[in-house]
Amino acid sequence: MKEIEQFITASGSDNLSVFGGEYEGGINIQQIPDEIAPCIKYLLDFEIKSYLEIGVAAGGTAFVFNHYFHPEIVLIDDNKHHKAALRPKVMDKIIRHEIIRKSGDNAAIAAAQGLSPYDLILIDGDHSYQGVNADVKNYLPMLNKEGFLVFHDSARSGFGVKRMVKELKKDTSLKFINEYVSKKMTPCGVALFRRVK
Repeated sequence: MKEIEQFITASGSDNLSVFGGEYEGGINIQQIPDEIAPCIKYLLDFEIKSYLEIGVAAGGTAFVFNHYFHPEIVLIDDNKHHKAALRPKVMDKIIRHEIIRKSGDNAAIAAAQGLSPYDLILIDGDHSYQGVNADVKNYLPMLNKEGFLVFHDSARSGFGVKRMVKELKKDTSLKFINEYVSKKMTPCGVALFRRVK
């Protein structure tokens, strides 16, 4: 896991004070290395052939998942984040499908459905409870049985993600695997579930 964390740290952070890292820039990842690295390490024991990410910004997280899994990548983002303009450079030469819409738009849902099912879905878009709840309802049906569902910002107070993760721990269609919380930075949190039915 140390090697994964080092790779992420050395690849460039969106914001050193929030996410840590060696420098700002590079892939501009919006993940804390000691949260996302153990999640990736766990997933390396499984075959991840298809990946959907909701809320992409510069594409740093997708860049890292591509590095370790080389899946077919589908990205949904409305490109309103100020770092979205960096994505073509960050993800240069990485084959991907980009759906440039809000994740709740019917056209986005239909486009993602047409490219499904997915072995891994990462939700990091609208962090309000209503937004993340809608993303779960709209996209969870596209997850393969025994596929994985990941949430970013699961430990942050004031975000609906925390409430959503708490509720999903009681959902019998999902198995809660772990929540990875930084010991080095103010935690954002990465929560990992597996679909069981």
